[in-house]
Amino acid sequence: MSGIERLKGHLVETGGIGRPGSVRVERSDQLSLDIGVTRPTGSKENRQIRDYAVRCMKEAGLRVEFDAVGNIFGRREGSTPGLGSVMCGSHVDSVRNGGMFDGALGVFGAIEAVQRLKEENFENKRPLEVVIFTGEEASAFKQVLLGSSVLTGKVPLEQALDLKDEKGRTLRDALDGMGYRGTSIRRLDDVEFMIEMHIEQGPILYEEGTPIGIVQDITGLAWMLVTITGQENHAGTTPMKMRKDALVAAADVVTFVNKRATEMVEELGSTTVGTVGRLNVFPNGTNIVPGKVELGIDIRDVNRKNMEDLIQITVDFIENLEARYDVTTEIQMPAIHNPVPLSKEVTHVIEDSAKKLGIPSKRMSSGAGHDAQNIAEKIKTGMIFVPSVQGISHSPLEWTEWADAEKGLEVLVETLKSLSKE
Repeated sequence: MSGIERLKGHLVETGGIGRPGSVRVERSDQLSLDIGVTRPTGSKENRQIRDYAVRCMKEAGLRVEFDAVGNIFGRREGSTPGLGSVMCGSHVDSVRNGGMFDGALGVFGAIEAVQRLKEENFENKRPLEVVIFTGEEASAFKQVLLGSSVLTGKVPLEQALDLKDEKGRTLRDALDGMGYRGTSIRRLDDVEFMIEMHIEQGPILYEEGTPIGIVQDITGLAWMLVTITGQENHAGTTPMKMRKDALVAAADVVTFVNKRATEMVEELGSTTVGTVGRLNVFPNGTNIVPGKVELGIDIRDVNRKNMEDLIQITVDFIENLEARYDVTTEIQMPAIHNPVPLSKEVTHVIEDSAKKLGIPSKRMSSGAGHDAQNIAEKIKTGMIFVPSVQGISHSPLEWTEWADAEKGLEVLVETLKSLSKE
């Protein structure tokens, strides 16, 4: 079986995990908005794809271990003792109703790359490690880039394990339930390089017809989890002037975040984006004045000051709602992930690898957050992007052409060969 057919088989098989009816998709014309992929951390689907990935790692000759937050590592030793390893991988959890390539391409692409090196009898002097990070998407535990945050010390282990999902289950219990809570605390002292291959999740490569993106920097990312509490009451008998409508107040927040982010782009020429992507209304009845609303706000920019400015002005706006609408507000701020420049050394190696193979590439920024940005704060890190058809991601319609996946794999293999030397 050729490498791309093997990778395609893995992605088609795992693309059915978490999809209604376990539907397997091999071509883009089989996609449907009704059959997205859902496998949040701690779900049975997340366990299934973890188990599948571990089997693939072992088949590729890797020694598999996992740490106390559930990050999975598959290691192939190097021929020269004492050298730092080359780490490569991504995540296998998904957003709710997402696509089959996000994260999974980077994981199974890394496994396939190591498999190809094994079949070529390539002698890596540095150890090679395939990594699967826990909870990149925050679809279960409301903390983005969770596994890599613990790995790099940004989030304490016990704090992470105590996080709860919507059902009140802790991450500790979720990992125990899947059988993926290890006892070791992994450090990065013995890692020299990190590579993450990923779909672009944007339209640039697809629109330009460029098969490879070389990421120079990754956007910063901050979440604001906001609760607005008013007074639940009867929609027919409560006079308009006597209402404490939490949803009316929340609607102002949605409009404000969109308006101010747009203004910043126009005024500063910035990469600022602001999104209210989650809205839970209680009790969510047509004939009831909403008493409580939960909002999830996503703020990003490659400039941290721009992020901080938008966060602060949004906090001020939310707090002022209390007097305007006679409501109370609560704001939680999980860890802010800084904008991060990636390693110039690794970027050059990726670029040289693409040139050697005759595959066109371009340098670019990433508007999406990735575990690589956490790792990049500790070790030399690079990212390889492949095109997303029409720029669609975090959607059941997410797709990357198999030919583009193969080009990304070829560049990844060549990059690993270069980095794994002394």
